[in-house]
Amino acid sequence: MREDSPWDAIDVDGARSRIASEVIRTPLLRAPSWPELGDAPLYLKLENLQRTGAFKLRGALNKIALLDTETRRRGVVAASAGNHAQGVAWAARHFGIPATIVMGTHASPLKVSATRALGAEVILSGADYDDAYEHAVSLATKENRTFVHPYDDPAVVAGQGTIGLEILDELPDVRRIVAGVGGGGLLAGIASAVRQRGSTAEIVGIQPAGASTLLPSLTQGRVVIGPRPVTFADGLATRHIGDLPFRILAAAGAIARTVDERTIARAAFLLLEQAKVLAEGAGAASFAGLLEHPELARDGPTVLVVSGGNLDPFVLDRILFIGLASEGRLLRLASSLHDVPGQLADFLLVASEAQANVRQIRHGRESPDRPPGEVSVELDLEVRDAAHGSEVLRQYRAKGWPAIEVPHDRA
Repeated sequence: MREDSPWDAIDVDGARSRIASEVIRTPLLRAPSWPELGDAPLYLKLENLQRTGAFKLRGALNKIALLDTETRRRGVVAASAGNHAQGVAWAARHFGIPATIVMGTHASPLKVSATRALGAEVILSGADYDDAYEHAVSLATKENRTFVHPYDDPAVVAGQGTIGLEILDELPDVRRIVAGVGGGGLLAGIASAVRQRGSTAEIVGIQPAGASTLLPSLTQGRVVIGPRPVTFADGLATRHIGDLPFRILAAAGAIARTVDERTIARAAFLLLEQAKVLAEGAGAASFAGLLEHPELARDGPTVLVVSGGNLDPFVLDRILFIGLASEGRLLRLASSLHDVPGQLADFLLVASEAQANVRQIRHGRESPDRPPGEVSVELDLEVRDAAHGSEVLRQYRAKGWPAIEVPHDRA
């Protein structure tokens, strides 16, 4: 007699029938070719194009659809870093019921305003998701309202699992599915769907190094609670995996990898520039996993779940800077100049002749490191690539300027 698996209780097919009319069946598109990842086929599952800009709507809709009329009437409460907030707010508005969302005080202003625009009451409380969670659970208990958990609920997991069914519909021979992991509801839902259909596709979870709990949990065979997470990918900033997602992922043979923050930023940059896909940090984590662990791209086809695209413009600005720098298209150099008229013009002429575009100049006379009669200059240049940057630097030195390259992380 077959022993029951934890995904047997996850009704993914039922969730699909309940939410199909309200969610977008998001595209599964062939990714551009990235030479560093080899020739195996890569696909992008674009949940950034979902209503509310992230996959979270699926689970929230399924959860609320299963509530009886009286329970719905009392309303729902949720805690969220942002995307679950919008999913619950949208679903609550769809069913015509009140929703209160507790978010951390440092939550993205974009996600806070979007949640309020959907009609939900937003309470800012706590330093991170876990603090907000405690407040939200207390509020739901006090007001006798339903708490909609973002990941540790079979109805929510089932809703997220409909992504897995859509992947199998279009790519039944998928070899590997990769997604970012916070609490684990997304990847657990996908794992439930593919295992229920008999697929042996490898399930891979990616977490920022500053919020890594899936890897130690799988290694130790239990849910490991980590310290307060440190990552700009707010959708992945949880202190632990959910109990239900962990049991599903462990039973499904999932593997976990961690990635650096700059790799996540580079992944978001490359997705935007080369695939024309806007992904927030959590949404770009799957691609970041391949950039740091290219063995995950072998023996495809591999599907990367782009889980969301709700990116704050200020964060996008920083991502663009990191992406351009990591691709060698920004050159920062420093040099000393004689403090006489015309020196700065002569210095800039070298950049012009080398076809480098000046982005920023910092010209200092008061540096205590410089003797009288000498000034310092630091120049940010836009160049075509790393080779062009090296050539620009060579030309400066060839013309007698003591120019050195300055790493961008020293900015």
